[in-house]
Parts: sequence; C-alpha cells; structure tokens
Amino acid sequence: MLPMRVALSMLLLASALSACSPASAPVPTAQAAATAPASAIAWRQGDVDDAFNEAAESGKPVLLYWGAVWCPPCNQLKAGLFKDPAFIALTGKFVPVYLDGDEEGAQAWGERFGVRGYPTLIVLDPQRNEITRVAGGNDAAELTRALTVAASRRSAVAEALATALATPAKLGAEDWQVLGDYGWEVDANRLAGKRSTQDVLQQLAKAAPEPALQRRFALLAMATAGKPTTSPTQVRELLQAVLAQPAEVRRNRELLGYAGAGLVKQASAGPASSNALGQQLLVALERADAARGDRADDALSRALTELALARQQQPEGALPAALVERVKQRVAAADAAATDAHARQATISSAVYALRQVDDDAGAEALLLAELKRSEQPYYYMPELAELAEQRGDTAGALEWLKRAYEGAQGPATRVQWGVLYVEGLLRLAPDDAPRIEQATEALIAELDKQPSGYHQRTRQRFERLAAQLQAWSAKHKGAETLARLQQRMQTACGDQVDSACKDWLS
Repeated sequence: MLPMRVALSMLLLASALSACSPASAPVPTAQAAATAPASAIAWRQGDVDDAFNEAAESGKPVLLYWGAVWCPPCNQLKAGLFKDPAFIALTGKFVPVYLDGDEEGAQAWGERFGVRGYPTLIVLDPQRNEITRVAGGNDAAELTRALTVAASRRSAVAEALATALATPAKLGAEDWQVLGDYGWEVDANRLAGKRSTQDVLQQLAKAAPEPALQRRFALLAMATAGKPTTSPTQVRELLQAVLAQPAEVRRNRELLGYAGAGLVKQASAGPASSNALGQQLLVALERADAARGDRADDALSRALTELALARQQQPEGALPAALVERVKQRVAAADAAATDAHARQATISSAVYALRQVDDDAGAEALLLAELKRSEQPYYYMPELAELAEQRGDTAGALEWLKRAYEGAQGPATRVQWGVLYVEGLLRLAPDDAPRIEQATEALIAELDKQPSGYHQRTRQRFERLAAQLQAWSAKHKGAETLARLQQRMQTACGDQVDSACKDWLS
C-alpha cells in the first residue's frame, strides 16, 4: 500500500509515531551527554528547551531529529547511519535531540518547526534559526556530508535563499551547497513561503554557479511539479546529463529512485525512447548502488523503479515473467538480509508493496502475517492486511484488522492516526452502522483527553481529514444528530486550548 507506508518512505513520500525509545539510549542531562561512549549518539530525549539552553552556553548548533519508532526510513537510519562511528563523532559538534512524535508536546514542536514527515533532521542555531534541514531517507553518505557542512555554520538558510534569488553572484560556494542539500521534499513550503517551491527551485537552477548544482535544482523542480512544465526534450537532456555522471547519480540517488520513472515518462516521445532512457536509469542506479555496497534493500528499490517503468510501458498488460521472478528474488534477499528489528521495519513495507505490484497478494499476506510475530510494532502492518482483506471482499476481516491495529497502537499521536484509519474503514465498509461509527469516533476523541494540549501537526491533520469524511457520510446517511453529539464531545475533550481549531472540529 504505497500511499501510506512506502511513498513517504520513498519520498517522503512515508509517515508517523510511537512512545517507544530510540535505538540508542537517550541521555537526559548535559553531564551524561558529555560522558556518553563514542559508540552511541548522546541523544537528548525530547528535551528541546533544555537543548537550546545548552546550545546557548556551548555555542553548538542543535541537531533535531524528528522520527517515529514504526517509520521505515527512521529505522533505516537506526540500522545504519546512527551506528556509524564517523557519524556518531560528527554529532559531538551538535546538541543532538531525538524528538519522537508521540512524546508530550512533540506534535506542537513539529508544528512550530514546520516538520512535514518522518524522518527529518533540522539544524538550528541557539536562537532557533534554521541553518538547514535534510530528509532522513536520503543516502547516508550524503546526509553525513550535508550535516558536516552545517555543523560549522551559524547563518540561516533563509538568508542564503534570499541572496540566491536576489543577487546570486554574491552567494558563496558553501551557501549554494547548503541550498542544494536542503530537504525540499520535507520543507512543506516553509522556506519558499508564499512562493511556489517549484518556481523557487527553477530560479535556483538558472542561477546556480555549477552545472551539477543547476541540474540538481532542475531535477527537484520537476519532481515537485504537479504537472510537466518543461518540454520532453528538456527533461530528456537533463536526465541524460545527470545519468552520465556517477557522482550526480549518487547525490540524487533517492530522488531518482522515487521520481525517475515519472521523469522518464515526461522525457519520452514514445515506447522505444522510454525503454532506452529507462534502461539508462536502471544502469545508473545499479552503478551507484554498487558503489555503496550493493545492499539487498537497494536492489529491492531498483526493482520498484523497474516495475514503475514496466507499468508505464504496459499499463494493463502482464508484466514480463523474468521481471516478476526478479522482484520475488529481491524480496526474498531483502527479507533474509534484514536481521535486526530496525532493518526489518525499514524493509518489510517495501517488500510487501513489491509483491503486490506483481500480483502476489498471497505472498504479501504471508510476509505480513509472519512479521506480526516478530515485530515490536505489529499494529503498523495491520492496515495493509485490512486492505488485502477488503480487496478480496472480506469486509468483516478488514474491519477486524483495522480495529486490532487501533487497539494495539502505542503512543498518543500514533493511536489517533491508527484510530482515524479504523473510523474511515467503518465509514467506507459499514456506512449504515451509525452506532458503531459514533462509538469508534467517541473512543478516538477520548484519546485527546489524555493529551489535551496535543491537537497539533499530524494529530490535527488526521482529525481534519476525518471531519471531512464524517460530513460526507452524514449527508448521505442522515447523520446530523450523530455529528452534533460528536462535536459536543470534541469540545469537551479540547479543554482550555487557545487554538480554536480543536473546538471548531466538524463545524
């Protein structure tokens, strides 16, 4: 199920939360942080204000890591980068803070810093000005390089962007590098402001001093575009130029992985040219992956890109048998290679998605059911099992999986997210069962009683999404009285919140 579990893993395009501890034991005090062994990152656990106090005293920037225990790319970081001695040493130049989305006040911090998705790493100076942010799903070597540059900087990225757009010739090489490394895919228009991010990136592509940087900005602009704004010839020339440079492919590896097939489609004049360019993309990705060890998860990622290219060639036709077999082999290899909990959480969703793309729903379900027995967050996989049940017409089974997922979810924000999925399932699959819909929604609202100040960021977004669906359901099923009771219940749960968004829910 790409939209919820993999797309924001591949882009982002992943998403969100739990109250469990991170991989490295958090260090709650400055004294403990100073004596932390070199084998672990001296994370502060959710202590954002105190981290900035220490930053003001030490002069170090704050490295804020926003993550969730169930999020696949977050677990990829824990399985790899966060265990790397060089990266652990690098974090000594920062005051590192781990902010789990389920911790008290975490969603409010997420809203304050404009965090869009998990994982995101933000570097801020002691005055809380943003030096840069990077998407945690990117290549570990690229993340390390970007944060190494950020560690010695004290100027805000917004200042660099303003200069780049107004007087680009005055911008230094390091500032251009920071803008190129910036996590535009997790920016949510925070840096661009009221301007279109695509327009800003296109301006940067024209103004950047180096061809490689020009091409990176152009790729980012195309990847963020809602619809093509350049000619097929321009897209093709850009893509071919990037693919011809191994260093550029490595820098743009994740971008090319999730957006490459779409760019090939934009660049192609017909099936023949599309196939040729698609093969160039796959060869370039394979070369880049070989340079970083040819890991099983990278091979699986390439298989997903190859599947996307194949579907573009034959939207309705059967996939080549050799491709189907290759996908299954890479799923098996990735499954076998993921031996610890973090690696498995980072891998299984992609493996399941790959199997479903080759119409092996039985294999996908078997993989999910096996993972329930070994995962520390089994609830994460249950909505996918619900979707499989729904797809084969098992409505009761689908709703049972969604209910179990909600009941098993851990952490306040996570429980809201999975609870919304359950209510949405009821609205879709049991729309005539108003009492059950009301009861489930009341239980979800009750989650706010446990966190009356938690109506922020992802929690607020989930409730707003649910409100629109409840209103649509009410219009078709005469649910006005149900909605009135739910709104009254919500106003009570909102408590003394200053923000009216909570109390105006369902208005």
